[in-house]
Amino acid sequence: PNAKLAAIIGEGSGMTSHFLLASPTLEQAVTIEIEPQMIEGSRMFYPANRRVFDDRRSRFVVDDAKSFFATDARKYDVIISEPSNPWVSGVSGLFTDEFYHRVRGYLTPNGVFGQWLHLYEINDGLVLSVLSAIHHNFASYSVYLTSNDDMLIVASNLPELPAPDWRIVSSPGLEADLAGVVPLTPHSLGATYLINRRELAPLLDHFGIANSDYR
Repeated sequence: PNAKLAAIIGEGSGMTSHFLLASPTLEQAVTIEIEPQMIEGSRMFYPANRRVFDDRRSRFVVDDAKSFFATDARKYDVIISEPSNPWVSGVSGLFTDEFYHRVRGYLTPNGVFGQWLHLYEINDGLVLSVLSAIHHNFASYSVYLTSNDDMLIVASNLPELPAPDWRIVSSPGLEADLAGVVPLTPHSLGATYLINRRELAPLLDHFGIANSDYR
């Protein structure tokens, strides 16, 4: 709730950065996108994503995410990674044991890392290999099933992941953004919870090879 610095890997429609910038405490949101045409194309969603273009706290970086973090000395309160599928050449390296090992070092002590993982055109083994890579690198995480085709893994370096504060959706900026959709209540948002690190440990502690830059 008191995050000041956020990084978003992948512009997409720009909606993730837009929603993060609804937070009054956020001082900067850095959106890292390797393809400039994605940023240009996301203007098609304006004004729904207006903060990512209009808010002075928004910054675009055209670069590979690994290169950006390797040369950026700052620590982030929130890092959200939402590239396309892990079997896609080029972005596959953002779902690996090696990447998660590095990205955990870019978080502040109370920082959280969010990994979107698409569940379509994929198999159970690959999903488990990505979860295994996260499992090996983060002390705590929870998995949320955000739709039938997507999951969100929220991870941290803390021994226990803090409970989500769903009151955020009642903040003035987000409440206005969400006025046209089905109300998101703490009950409905809590219902998206699927499983956590402790519950997955009996499987992933002994799972085969984690998704890797070398495999």
